[in-house]
Amino acid sequence: NVDSFKNFVDRLLKLPDQVSLDCFRLRDGISCNDGDHDFDVSGWICAALRRGVKEIDLELHNLGDVPPVLFTCHSLVTLRLDARGCKIEVPSEVCLGNLKTFQLIHWVLFGDDSIHGLISNCHVLEDLAFIECFVENARELHIQIPSLKSLVLHFIARRDRDLNYGVVIDVPNLVYFRYNAALVECYSHMKSLEKADICIYGFHSNLSIDAAHLIQGICNVLYLSLNIHEVISGTSRLPIFHNLIEFKFCGRETSLVEFLHCAPNLKTLTIRFLDFERTRWKASTIEVPSCLSFHLKEIEFSCFDTHMIEMVNYLLDNAMVLKKLIINMDLLTWIQKAEASNQLLKLLKSSNKCLIVIL
Repeated sequence: NVDSFKNFVDRLLKLPDQVSLDCFRLRDGISCNDGDHDFDVSGWICAALRRGVKEIDLELHNLGDVPPVLFTCHSLVTLRLDARGCKIEVPSEVCLGNLKTFQLIHWVLFGDDSIHGLISNCHVLEDLAFIECFVENARELHIQIPSLKSLVLHFIARRDRDLNYGVVIDVPNLVYFRYNAALVECYSHMKSLEKADICIYGFHSNLSIDAAHLIQGICNVLYLSLNIHEVISGTSRLPIFHNLIEFKFCGRETSLVEFLHCAPNLKTLTIRFLDFERTRWKASTIEVPSCLSFHLKEIEFSCFDTHMIEMVNYLLDNAMVLKKLIINMDLLTWIQKAEASNQLLKLLKSSNKCLIVIL
């Protein structure tokens, strides 16, 4: 009974002399927002804030507006706000002095001042995420938070003019970074970065240059997952990933060798091709990356195709210390799997310790 539930929450939150509240969650706003009930969501949020709440998790979906007082709460440690279709008024003086985790979902970030004001006063923030957000009428998204350890930027562009902004990231203590968006001009300083998940795509002529700028800022990583739809031409635009030991690559075949030459100490490689161009995989035509000769111990083809036999032969022939080669054949028919398996098991291996695993 929706009315009974509404009355219960009203009484629980708004009666005086109540105990303090640690966590307030309101999820799945779509299912109960049928227009027949007047939910005082703003009042519920304000009541929770008066109780010294530490964690607020809201999935509003047109269920109500977000009161400005939410952004001036000293007790908040975690704030997750999915405000699709809701009106949000961010006050000029944001004060979230104890906030450590801030996740914003389905927001429209409007203008430079609102973006900067939203995060500049979160002095102990460690986890910041913009998930499926839009950027409108902004020239630059500047993130400068010394305490930040994790940053997620997942932006959606509804039209080309939404991409007319730049991103400057100055977070010297960042450990984890995820970027999923149509690529814009991006400059970063992330010297402590250990792990990065990057998915970049775009619509403009400077994509290769902008991608190189972003990748140069993450060159200290130990673990990198890279999904890139276009080719970054020339290793001169790529940094050397001296620390990289695990690399998951999803992209075009011609880009893979370029990246391998820039990862001299790589130990684990996972490959998924968006477009296999059937390059002639011969040592005489393709210079062998040093990581393949001396460090690579595990290689996995997560989406194997019969056209990749020659490439597998090249890798086995040059991987001197390889211990495991994993071939996933989920996309092949039973006949194709049998034929490919027979071919693979006949290939010669430079590493006597290499085990071929066919899935």
